[in-house]
Amino acid sequence: MCDCLNHVERELKEKFTARVSEGGEISNGETGWDNQVIDFTFGRTLVMLNYKFAYRAKKKNGEMAKNLTRLDTKVKMSHCPFCGVKYDN
Repeated sequence: MCDCLNHVERELKEKFTARVSEGGEISNGETGWDNQVIDFTFGRTLVMLNYKFAYRAKKKNGEMAKNLTRLDTKVKMSHCPFCGVKYDN
């Protein structure tokens, strides 16, 4: 299995760390990939894509609802987005 996610994360962190002013503090809890999960079966870290869907429902009286209804789900990638290597299932 590839190590692209960790490799790219290290490079990005290095690049952004250089932009932190002297005396600045990096928030490790707010740094890293969105939607990162740990797969305990294979002992690896995965990043899942978030798919968002929004729609405006029609009310019983025929008018459109004022607010949007929002749905979302996360999708596990079967291949590395950087090098294309297939992940183990």
